[in-house]
Amino acid sequence: MSKTELHVYGLIAEGEPIKERDAAIADRLASAGLILRDAFQPSGYAPVELDEIEGRLRKSVQRELEGAARQLAEIPGFVSQLRSCRTDRLRAAGASSMWIEGKEAVNAAIASAVDGARHELITAQPGPRPRKVIDLSTDRDRSAVERGCTMRTLYSTSTRSNPGAIDRVNLLTALGAQFRTLTKPFMRVVLVDRQYAIIEDHADGRPSFDGAYLVRDRATCGFLAAAFDLDWQIGLDWHSAEPTQQPTITTPLQRTILRALCAGKDQQQIAKTLGYSAKTINLSLGDLRTKLGLGTVDQLIAWWMGPDAVAERANEQH
Repeated sequence: MSKTELHVYGLIAEGEPIKERDAAIADRLASAGLILRDAFQPSGYAPVELDEIEGRLRKSVQRELEGAARQLAEIPGFVSQLRSCRTDRLRAAGASSMWIEGKEAVNAAIASAVDGARHELITAQPGPRPRKVIDLSTDRDRSAVERGCTMRTLYSTSTRSNPGAIDRVNLLTALGAQFRTLTKPFMRVVLVDRQYAIIEDHADGRPSFDGAYLVRDRATCGFLAAAFDLDWQIGLDWHSAEPTQQPTITTPLQRTILRALCAGKDQQQIAKTLGYSAKTINLSLGDLRTKLGLGTVDQLIAWWMGPDAVAERANEQH
């Protein structure tokens, strides 16, 4: 409010008359909801209760904040729309990587790449997969193996209990495909002839499952294949028994969980990454605490990082 408006408001609030030249200011104050017409007052107006004014202003600001929050929530969708437009332009320009929006589009891109495979299929599939998805990929990959492509796949250890995965492994193994499992986390990737790679979106520093990137740069595909080979070397063959190891207190799963906890992950995140339920992760940690006589997860982490667990930490393979 201006000084003049504040002066006129003060006169009205004190029950004083106002001059004729102040009538226009009073009209503005009335329009703003600060005063209302009252013929029984000397000024012809009465002030509105302050609590009412405050409540109305708060509601107005709250509506503005809610509108801003809605606009903020719409930003990712807007950026996604812009990204999809850039995808077409990048594809036309023959870019080395491009964004594929949506799971169905990603699956279609994988199917197209695998259908054109001539030599090699490399896939790393952490986490759970529904039976329908497994069956679709099995039919697709079987055709590639039958026409002479080699195939290697890494699964999370938890996949060994998935009936659909068991059927897939038994079928494709008979045709020459190879499967191994890892307890530790690894990245999701599909590599075709080391010329095409479909990878998760980590462009913003966190995984996004709304789509994937198709990479066609030979150097990048070669690097991804080399990284896969490192995980492949320490993986356990699907049909092999657990290798003989030096006696340890921890299980492979417990060691993986502890490493992830030390890296700042919580139990929910670890469960999702490894394809287990949060209950399984919690029970595994509980069993180890009981074995060691420890009461909390923090004590368990301190033990893991200390000198008494040197031999446990040395088991990097599992």
